Amino acid sequence: MLRAALILTATTLFAGCALSPQMINVTPKADVEAANIGQNQPVQVIAVDSRDQSAFGTRGGVYKETALVQPANDVKAAIEDAVRKGLQTQGFNAFNAGADATRLEVRLEQLDYVPEEGSVVNEVTLSLTLLAEATRGDVVHTGTYKSSVVHDLPLTPTADRNQTMVNEILSGAITRMLNDPEMQRFLAGNNTP
Repeated sequence: MLRAALILTATTLFAGCALSPQMINVTPKADVEAANIGQNQPVQVIAVDSRDQSAFGTRGGVYKETALVQPANDVKAAIEDAVRKGLQTQGFNAFNAGADATRLEVRLEQLDYVPEEGSVVNEVTLSLTLLAEATRGDVVHTGTYKSSVVHDLPLTPTADRNQTMVNEILSGAITRMLNDPEMQRFLAGNNTP
């Protein structure tokens, strides 16, 4: 009888676990090879975070409304920095672009963190949409880069693990954008890539 009561108590405590909110550093990095694709063409990079809310999502659990996964830094500035560094590595002039530079606006339209239902979270789905709009004079070239990744985890993810997952999906989208041959050709000066 005592053993059954202990098991019931332990189960009730485990089922009622609350997850605390987490602040994570957004530090994406473009995985591009050093090259002279850009031939020093100037590119002005502007990042925009057009998501509806600051939080990426909730960690789930009993009090999921308050167990948010949120950025600890400026997402827009982090994206801008990663794109500039990636372009510079590819031979573009992304840090001293003049008034006549090609304008590259990179918009984070979606970065959703969705845990599985229930009080114990072992599966998380991340979905991302990144839109790039390059403009030179009256000519516009756009690209959309989407990702969705399901992470099956042995334990409810820590802040470090969530930080890694968010940065991986964002880095992947930025890398795909910078390695997109049509985007590269347009940024390098070809109006019909």
